[in-house]
Amino acid sequence: MTETGTVREIKENLVVIAPDRSAACFGCMNLECKSGGGFITAENPKALPLKTGQMVEVAAPGAGIFRQALTAFLPPALGFVAGYTLSRLLFPKAGEGLFAFIGAAFLFIAAFIIYWARKKFPAKREYTVTKIVRD
Repeated sequence: MTETGTVREIKENLVVIAPDRSAACFGCMNLECKSGGGFITAENPKALPLKTGQMVEVAAPGAGIFRQALTAFLPPALGFVAGYTLSRLLFPKAGEGLFAFIGAAFLFIAAFIIYWARKKFPAKREYTVTKIVRD
């Protein structure tokens, strides 16, 4: 995932970037940026000669995005499978509706746990500055 933005602040190897608000982010449609947040902290591993006010491009590694997606989607799916299987073992004479209901309940419980954990311990964003778009 790549984004463009303006360099706001430089602290040693870290760069604070204000995302380009004219480009619509498909993920949140700039809702986070419009609400006052949305600054990106990125590393400058290539030691590019950055100055405040420059337009730069930052990228997040695919592995990091994949890891975040796995931690968001896998536990609820596993929660459903666990709830469905556990209900079949505990209530063998019950119908499919009960099994599906208990599986769905475990799905939502797992999703809430992941939501709560991400609120309490946000995922680390691993952005890096890839190139200078314009000075």
